[in-house]
Amino acid sequence: MLQLTEHSKSEPVYLTMAQQLKLQQWFRAVIEPAENGLVRITPGSRVGGADLDGLKISVGPKIPVYRLLTMISEIADPYDWLDVDAATRSKHDISDALAALFIQACHRTFEQGMHRSYRRERQRLGFVRGKLLIPQTIRQLRPVPVTVETDVFDDDTPENQVLAAVLRKLRTDPHLSDATRQQAHHVFRDVRHVANLRDPLRTADDIVWTRHNQWYRQAVSLATLILSFGRVDHELGEEAVPGFFINMPHIIERWIRDTLRRAWGLNQHEMRNSWNGYLWLDETRRVQLQPDLAVQRAGIWTFVGDVKYKVLPQHSMRNAGADRNDIYQMLAYLTATGLQEGFLIYAGIGAQDETITIQQLGATIHIVSLDLSAEEARSILIEKTRRALSF
Repeated sequence: MLQLTEHSKSEPVYLTMAQQLKLQQWFRAVIEPAENGLVRITPGSRVGGADLDGLKISVGPKIPVYRLLTMISEIADPYDWLDVDAATRSKHDISDALAALFIQACHRTFEQGMHRSYRRERQRLGFVRGKLLIPQTIRQLRPVPVTVETDVFDDDTPENQVLAAVLRKLRTDPHLSDATRQQAHHVFRDVRHVANLRDPLRTADDIVWTRHNQWYRQAVSLATLILSFGRVDHELGEEAVPGFFINMPHIIERWIRDTLRRAWGLNQHEMRNSWNGYLWLDETRRVQLQPDLAVQRAGIWTFVGDVKYKVLPQHSMRNAGADRNDIYQMLAYLTATGLQEGFLIYAGIGAQDETITIQQLGATIHIVSLDLSAEEARSILIEKTRRALSF
């Protein structure tokens, strides 16, 4: 097992050229030559595990695993019912820890009762029950069995099918510990009879949440995240990645957006996950802008911000402060939205905040640094952006 940490240079190790290439493709790693034909590896911002031609590799996050898991649970669980308990905190491998969190969510969900609903099923019976399908029946050479459609009330529902799809993968995943696979197998027995899904991610996205299935929402949301992380044969080009990884900038951006959306009482139309096709820098709409964070109410922009998953340079360093390209980007957002204030959030190691004022344009950019390893990171984020509530 080769254990690495994102953005941290490894000790010299031996890798074949094929393994080096896959590390570069899958984990955005930088490979540097070392002595005696060895290499040093610096992974990018993807964490997780994979199989490199027989060599198991694990890339951990810069922040503690349980902190990343806490942020993932806060994304999946809008009601804060899903806890990262002591058993999950003790795990150091992100793949194993995330699988344990999902299994825990499934167990708690099934304990509250299996979700059941009506579904339409086509059957061939020796008697008529439900709706008789005349065209299918008259094409038969024999009068029985007849083809009918009936309403069946059982637990073979999309909610259970999505959870079963993820559990099927976890119980046979070689990257997980024996204990975690055994737990997945135990919970899977509750849903092993439901139908297999060809595209569980699409099925999960199509589920409509009501009071009849609300207690499944946390587990299904976590299943959606796991599926999008690539545990189900994520393809890179024409080659399927034998493993799983999390794109850290993407998950941190989503966590910050979800945190602010809930804190400010906004819906997903007022603070969208993507503003693709909504904002342009010029009147001819040639230069499109897509801020990570933005709020629009009744067609009027009321807030704009951007998230950068990197460390804000210390002021003691030369050219300290926010990156000038990031400032130019924020200035473009302010120009396009017509706002005078914006927030640039650096999510990494905590550093000193600052405010940049452009007097000629009457614009102010608030530079906010957020230490993700802090236990109270969510409350700190809300407090540091509190002045934005003036919109």
